[in-house]
Amino acid sequence: MIRPPQGSRKDQRKNPRRPDELVVVSGASSGIGAATARALAAMGYHVLAGVRTDGEADAVRADGIEPVTLDITVPEHVEALARRIADDPEGRALRVLVNNAGIEINAPVEVLPLALWREQFEVNLFGHIAVIQKLLPFLRRSRGRIVNISSVGGVAALPVFGAYAGTKFALEAASDSLRREVSAHGVRVVVVQPGGVHTEMAARSGGISLELAAAMSTEHQRLYGDLINATVASNAAFLERALPAAKAGARIARVATTPRPRARYTLGRDAALVVPLSRFLPARLMDTLLTMSHRPRNRKSAPTPAPVRAPSAPL
Repeated sequence: MIRPPQGSRKDQRKNPRRPDELVVVSGASSGIGAATARALAAMGYHVLAGVRTDGEADAVRADGIEPVTLDITVPEHVEALARRIADDPEGRALRVLVNNAGIEINAPVEVLPLALWREQFEVNLFGHIAVIQKLLPFLRRSRGRIVNISSVGGVAALPVFGAYAGTKFALEAASDSLRREVSAHGVRVVVVQPGGVHTEMAARSGGISLELAAAMSTEHQRLYGDLINATVASNAAFLERALPAAKAGARIARVATTPRPRARYTLGRDAALVVPLSRFLPARLMDTLLTMSHRPRNRKSAPTPAPVRAPSAPL
């Protein structure tokens, strides 16, 4: 259970920071991670915010937010983070680990190079496992919490999102096993499944998809070109009404600190709709629902869609 702040309610309002509690947020340079770090700092926690460059550190540094160099695929960075927690000058306990870092590179299963499949699994799955393995002893001592940021794509995979969704499906399974392994130790494991959220990763993914499409063979262009363009266009249109990162971060902060969390939470209306539907609808019907807006237009009745420069939504 998350411990309440010490002192009277009046003291808490004047100085809400909890000097005995640390929180780690990976992928905290922008988007959901940065918003989550800010929300947790505002609640009084001292946030160790994982970033990869000095520029990102300068951008995220704030009262209650201490940037730490953390590429979760680099063992030395993970080791340094563990030492930072163990050697905390104020002896503060690690209360929450928010595994948020991630990348998104979308292309058809047949087309996406294996190196890019592996890169996504290294960041979106194996990197998180490395951090969990290193920090779990601290969380066991504090009876703390792990919050894994998955995706609606970890439950229902859109066309072209196979590799990204595969990493999230795997993270969901690992989270289930971990939750059942450590619950007796007093450690809670929670999965958050965002739908479309305004983030820099989302802004980049559509352009990356189009760059990969431009490099495809003539045969793959014929087979998948229209599908990729339609998918990028559909997701870009959806992103215009997606959940702001600040709201997503605030919700994750509440999930990270609520005394009795559920095993899973959705973020956004799309996730709240798709996740339960995926449990109950037949696979063929889900196929139809998830591909309706991503179907390319008929070549005979409409011209091939022009390359779209707008971003896709993260799923």
